Amino acid sequence: MSFPFIATIVLLIGMSGLILALFISTWRYRSRAAPDQAETKMPEDFGPRLTSRRLRYVRWAFALLVVAALGFHAYWGLFATGPLGESMAFAALKNKHDQRNRREAETALRGWIFDRHHDPRRALAKYRYLDGRIRRDYPLGSEAAHIVGYGTLVRGDALLERAAVAARPSQPEKSWWQKITDFGVETTRPPVGQDMVLTIDYDLQKAAAEQLQDKRGAIVMLNPQTGEILAMASAPSFDPGDVDNDVNWQKIWNDAGRKPLLNRALDEYYLPGSTLKTVTAAAAIESRLDDKIFTCRGEGWTPPGSTRPIRDDEGEAHGSLNLLEAYTRSCNQYFAQLGVEVERQRMGEAASRFGLHVYDTGAESIGVGPFHNLWNTGNKVLSDVFAPLISTFVAGRKITKYDLALESIGQGYVQLTPIQMAMTAAAVANARGEVIRPTIEMGRQPAALSQAMSPETAAKMRTLMTSVVQRGTAAGAFGKLVRDAGLTAGGKTGTAQREVPMIDPKTGKPVTYVDSRGRTRIKMEEKHRIDSWFIGFAPVENPKIAWAVIVEGGGYGARTSAPIAGNLLVKAKGLGLLNEETAQPKATPTRKRTDEDRGSKAEDRR
Repeated sequence: MSFPFIATIVLLIGMSGLILALFISTWRYRSRAAPDQAETKMPEDFGPRLTSRRLRYVRWAFALLVVAALGFHAYWGLFATGPLGESMAFAALKNKHDQRNRREAETALRGWIFDRHHDPRRALAKYRYLDGRIRRDYPLGSEAAHIVGYGTLVRGDALLERAAVAARPSQPEKSWWQKITDFGVETTRPPVGQDMVLTIDYDLQKAAAEQLQDKRGAIVMLNPQTGEILAMASAPSFDPGDVDNDVNWQKIWNDAGRKPLLNRALDEYYLPGSTLKTVTAAAAIESRLDDKIFTCRGEGWTPPGSTRPIRDDEGEAHGSLNLLEAYTRSCNQYFAQLGVEVERQRMGEAASRFGLHVYDTGAESIGVGPFHNLWNTGNKVLSDVFAPLISTFVAGRKITKYDLALESIGQGYVQLTPIQMAMTAAAVANARGEVIRPTIEMGRQPAALSQAMSPETAAKMRTLMTSVVQRGTAAGAFGKLVRDAGLTAGGKTGTAQREVPMIDPKTGKPVTYVDSRGRTRIKMEEKHRIDSWFIGFAPVENPKIAWAVIVEGGGYGARTSAPIAGNLLVKAKGLGLLNEETAQPKATPTRKRTDEDRGSKAEDRR
């Protein structure tokens, strides 16, 4: 039985019992002719004591009804229509019978949503006249759904469509006579929302979505000097035009396997794998430990206090390495030893400077929620709808050196979002070594989030990432694409292995089982999913674009994500995005060392 059913039964039984008790009491003590006082013996329970006891019963009955009513309202306010859940049955009834607020909102016209060129032919959301009606149109459809969102009478609004709703002007209070005489008369025209000009490039966004076709993953591309988001794609996606169709909406909503409503660029955690070696390398340079030489052996390296060795992919043994060679070849053992040498406190400080939140334990980093106020915007609605999950790193006193070694190579407790990894690459590409707040609104003055590293360290990091493209793990397909296009670039590949739930193909939901203790568990796939990463920037001399590409189950980063980034980089060059002049950001604010982070097991390949 569901909670609303139980609450309804309790409420009805309580009210029925109270009414019945009052009726019995009224009947029992109905007025009678007063008997002779001499013949009447007063009962012992007559008078104030009896009255007080009955009032106590009534009090508890009313208290029970208040609790039931409170639970009733809590359910409908929090779980029936959000924010903690949605009852599809209630939503259907509400859509049919209670649409006054939505109708009022829909009487106003939303503003158009343009790309960075403010060209009506490349608008991301607009109106068109069709079959005698004005309809909201989304020219890119599913290719920009996780940016634009949707706005409908039935389903409400989401993402930028929520930010584009016109605010209804306040109306002066009318007298009762004005209300009667003005009834049915439209005194003011419906408000029209302001147009929005985004930093998104229409053609690059379309190309990014096409690169993710038939895949699961995300792409974020931005200007590292200004924070302007040039493209942000997530797949699988959905067509905003299908939201009003009940059958299509049910398919979208219930697709637990593909999760088309999930914006993987902002709202999905991933293990970063070797891409996090970028943070470890920067921490070592800032700590003046970049001259360290470590040995990579076939049997692996075992951290002090542990019996579990950390190995490289397929038992590779790179021998003695310095920082440049280890980063170029993506040596796990080197960076595991380097992270332990840097030690947990300085690793945590470095992660915090890059924008991660640092926590004492893995348990504390679970379910920390979204990163509000990250975006460079004056629109609170926009800031809230695009607030990404907080990326986490664990560096408390209780973590072991084995835990720290794993985190240093992008495994263990650390968990990041694709936009955070794009910001990490952008910090290296930034002339000042700053993390610039992302912005999606054209014309915003750049604003720094934090100082990730000194300009000198950023220059050394660009050298490391350039070496990866020239002669390292990204020198193959990506390197060829870059060289053929006459470009220079820096990058870092990554491969992370993680457990994923088994999905029932019939229901589209995770398969569950009951363990020996009677608890319901989600069954995991026998083979781990191997995610493919690639982060980077271009051109090396004056970076104008930085990116993060993640493909779920894509295998090695050099084979899947790197070619995707290469194709998009060539596209960006053709669109002239590598030639644009950029404004200088505001001075870096003082940033407090915040919380901490989390992770799960993964195994980096390259």
